[in-house]
Amino acid sequence: MKISVLICTRNRAKSLDLTLRRFYEQRFAGDYSYELIVVDNDSTDETSEVIKRCAALRPETTRHLIESRRGLTYARNAAVAAAEGEIIVFTDDDVLVSEDWLDEIHREFSADPDLRILSGKVLLANEQLQRVALHAYEERQYFDFPDGGNFVMGANMAFRRELFDLIGLFDVRLGAGRFFAGADEVELVYRGLKAGWRMLYAPNVLVYHDHDRFTLEQACRLEYGYAKGNAAYLIKHSLGGDGYAMRMLYWTLLTFPKRWKRQQDEAYDVFLRRRWQITGMLVGLFAAPFVMWGNRDSRIGIASGSERALCEAPARYRSRY
Repeated sequence: MKISVLICTRNRAKSLDLTLRRFYEQRFAGDYSYELIVVDNDSTDETSEVIKRCAALRPETTRHLIESRRGLTYARNAAVAAAEGEIIVFTDDDVLVSEDWLDEIHREFSADPDLRILSGKVLLANEQLQRVALHAYEERQYFDFPDGGNFVMGANMAFRRELFDLIGLFDVRLGAGRFFAGADEVELVYRGLKAGWRMLYAPNVLVYHDHDRFTLEQACRLEYGYAKGNAAYLIKHSLGGDGYAMRMLYWTLLTFPKRWKRQQDEAYDVFLRRRWQITGMLVGLFAAPFVMWGNRDSRIGIASGSERALCEAPARYRSRY
């Protein structure tokens, strides 16, 4: 079995260097081969030098790609196209993997030939970080359609390659660096579950996320971007006639007044983050129909024309990754 590990990065040279060092400190005790593909998504810092230095030390396993179109999904799609492995694994440029991370991924896919989608545990690398972008669940669980979206995170996920052959790549209208700055991995898994495949959440597949959000404001902006993406993917599938997505939109709109009302016993940080989430969802619900209508294919959306004008929003409206 060959495993392709994909890391997409932009202007995070320092954290990427730590990520790559930790990756190669693993035991690699399983009976498998692997490759590491690092995609530089139009960085302007020392990212290229960091990747080249790593590739020079590990030329037999490390590959360096450049994707000039800004957007995490563009970079991810380029990496998938270049990957040679039977198993496609994703992590991020601010992640520290556990010493048996790849061994555990190999063990899970080897033990279950029917496993197509794997999600792992994501803990904070620093207790001072805001409690966002983590999955700390301890229970091992399988998910069928429509459940599972809340149990997948781009920092720690893996797929059999055939998933992309069947359902297509990441939707480039979603994800970090785009106006709808989230939910690209959730939308991909949603399509996979809808196609009849199951997802496993395995807490033994462990990474530590050093996402660099220390303030409440930074956490709120991240939640805002995620919420816009979630609204956009529900709109996309609703326009395609998906009854479940339509029901989700209906209940989301129906419960907005109750969710907006502040409870007296609610902590201020929880209240503020919830307001940003709701605001992001409202913005996404308003903007997504104009972007998603032009291509309602559930496989993948390619922004063009007037759609691109909104997706290429000013930098202050896009999340950094």
